[in-house]
Amino acid sequence: MLCILRMATIASVLLTPVFVSLGLGPSFLSLAIAQSSESRQFAVTIKQRKVIPPTNVISVTKGDAVEIVLTGDEAAELHLHGYDLLLSLTPNVPGKIQFTANIAGRFPLEAHRYGTGAQSGRSRSDRPLLYVEVHPR
Repeated sequence: MLCILRMATIASVLLTPVFVSLGLGPSFLSLAIAQSSESRQFAVTIKQRKVIPPTNVISVTKGDAVEIVLTGDEAAELHLHGYDLLLSLTPNVPGKIQFTANIAGRFPLEAHRYGTGAQSGRSRSDRPLLYVEVHPR
């Protein structure tokens, strides 16, 4: 671990003058490091309009790249409130909601509509499918 820390320090000392000469300051270096982190991935299965197995909360930290892969047994229009992200889910076909967790708080993921075509309708349940909690760093 100490060896990695030393290598990172040496790399930052050597690369900082290069970034500065290119007009790219420390914020660019921080952004590059943040973007290199892997995304937090979550798989969610919806059967009979419920998350199986029951999962109430997905917890992440502010700044995390988040990927939620959802698969359902029927068509649905899903909405992650707070981030205002929509997903039209096709039965038995995984769909993704991807975002950077830059707003701290607790946000409901709801199904606003189930079904397709003439069968679709606002079938909003009393409760969200789950919550996404974004904790401050």
